[in-house]
Amino acid sequence: MASLTKFHTPIRLVVCDMDGTLFRGDKSISEENRAAIRRAKEQGIRFSVCTGRIQPMTEYYLKDLQLDTPVITANGALIWDPVEKKTLWDLPMEEGEVLSIMEFCREHDLDYCALTMGKSYFSRDNVRKQRFVQYNSIAAAHGFLPMELKEFDESFHCLKGKKVYKVLIYETKEGHGSLARTYLDTLKETGYTSSEDRLIDIAHRLVNKGYGLTKLAELLHIPLEAVCAMGDYDNDVPMLKVSGFPVAMGNGCDSVKKAAAFITKTNEESGVAWAMNQFLD
Repeated sequence: MASLTKFHTPIRLVVCDMDGTLFRGDKSISEENRAAIRRAKEQGIRFSVCTGRIQPMTEYYLKDLQLDTPVITANGALIWDPVEKKTLWDLPMEEGEVLSIMEFCREHDLDYCALTMGKSYFSRDNVRKQRFVQYNSIAAAHGFLPMELKEFDESFHCLKGKKVYKVLIYETKEGHGSLARTYLDTLKETGYTSSEDRLIDIAHRLVNKGYGLTKLAELLHIPLEAVCAMGDYDNDVPMLKVSGFPVAMGNGCDSVKKAAAFITKTNEESGVAWAMNQFLD
């Protein structure tokens, strides 16, 4: 496994996954990781995140870390400027296919939700909704507005005319995942990945973290060869493949470790800081 100090191109941008990478299991950020981010910024190296989370579900953390570099959200579907509070680039799902996915999920009694920049919508008794409730509790404790969490209406009228960036299907019953993937493979404008076990992340067919990172690098005028990307799960593989310095977490899955040039410590051991300290002065 290569050492980060042996690469010839100086690192100008670090882009890091959030859950399972920058975050510990309890969603906190270690002081070691915070210190490494501060040191990078002091040395002229930009720091950003590339997350599967929809932008409103990152707001507290962006402020907490005082990030001033645009961030990639929804697995690469949207780039957000945390300073100007505006979208710099996005690629939402095709509306007709979103509505078809909703009908399919309801017909087969799946656990599903649809995420927009405004409200997030959930099926009845949705298992994943608790993750969003957890974020709202953290945000509220620090004075941030909660995300709006709503249940789908009978005809999915709530989604019409809305930009949906991501749909999630969670496999609560054996076979639901393969059933959903077989259906999704028939759609022309939709693709999918996974950000954790039993979870299907659905977006526009062109969207992935590698595509989002490529767009961010273009916006910042930074060559991909000068980007260090870090991640832990399948949805992180595309951004590791396009970056010049691909880093897998010690707790990462096999596909991530295979795509990486360097394996750091786990997210519980401040692996982000450990990797960054290999090239920071």
